[in-house]
Amino acid sequence: MTTLGIVGGKLQGMEAAYLAKKAGMKVVVLDRNPSAPALSMADESVIIDTTTERKRTAMVLSECDAVLPANEDLDTLVGLVETLSWTDVPLIFDIDAYLLSSSKVRSNQFMRRIGVPQPQPWPECGFPIVVKPSGGSGSDGVTRATDHQEMAAGVEKVRGRGDDVIIEEFLDGPSVSIEVIGDGSSFVPLVTTQIFLDDAYDCKMVGSPWEESDDRAESQLKEAAQTMAKAMGLRGIMDVEAIVVNGVPRVLEIDARIPSQTPTAILHSHGINMVDMLVKMSLGGVLERPRTAGIRAAFYEHVAVDNGTMRSCGEGRFSEVRSPRIVPGLFGSDEMITDYEPGKNSWRATVITSGTDAKAAREKRERVLQKIISTEHINEYIDPEPVGYL
Repeated sequence: MTTLGIVGGKLQGMEAAYLAKKAGMKVVVLDRNPSAPALSMADESVIIDTTTERKRTAMVLSECDAVLPANEDLDTLVGLVETLSWTDVPLIFDIDAYLLSSSKVRSNQFMRRIGVPQPQPWPECGFPIVVKPSGGSGSDGVTRATDHQEMAAGVEKVRGRGDDVIIEEFLDGPSVSIEVIGDGSSFVPLVTTQIFLDDAYDCKMVGSPWEESDDRAESQLKEAAQTMAKAMGLRGIMDVEAIVVNGVPRVLEIDARIPSQTPTAILHSHGINMVDMLVKMSLGGVLERPRTAGIRAAFYEHVAVDNGTMRSCGEGRFSEVRSPRIVPGLFGSDEMITDYEPGKNSWRATVITSGTDAKAAREKRERVLQKIISTEHINEYIDPEPVGYL
């Protein structure tokens, strides 16, 4: 049995642990926080600060067949590169690609240089705009502004974090994502998924594949992902997020690390396991476009239940989950990743549903949510959307 070491126990770590378990691997999760949610999903959990306990980290990880970082802490990542250099264990991570993608200033310059369509920068674009930090990913620190006063508040918010400010046009249209895996010479774009956002512009649900796919836009997104991966000589995985406007995908950001949410949705819709692909590639396997026995549709959704109210929520609120476990068939779902217990007033869950097509998957999702509402005596269900999102 292949043993995978996962460094990072937050949501990316949960994603990696889930997929590794589905691939039949033994999972070892390392994190300095004893409450990190991915620890409960591992076969072996190790509470350790990998930045200060280098020798112990090397000892633990030397027992693994491969190591996958699942965090965005630069000190941890750089230290891990050095620590693993003392062993023969492959590290599934491209530090150069990560350093490029982790700065929106650098990645925007990179995309402009190779001709990837992006949002227009301020002031050419006019209002509404998005003000966001150069570092980080997702909706953290992001502000939508419709006038100079709101823009100034957004700028102050980012500068208060000690980060560089990015100001660009606010795009209104379907939000989509695609992963690409590379071995330095071959680059394989995978499945285009649709991202559904909550009122804080945080991802609350993924639909796989993109339900109302525009073939031309999807082809352009795959081409852009492959072009970027080739230009950076990617050795690992990269997530590409875009908004489709007038049939053209405009790339918002790239992240050269294991993402959360989309890989599990794709596993349930297409049977493609990205962690399995990455591990096999790191152990000398040939990177090939994965074959699928058949394509289904799947939805992957976070919900939070608190004192009779259920809310479809983004990763920020879902991250409050404690000691989650995988429960097949709960409330009629395919699976739930959850800390739910009967009679518990406050709990979190990732609800996974699938069907032969998007309509069947949506109907199953509705049945699951209604079952939760009736069984758990939910008084209010909130399914928020962003302002201006179509």
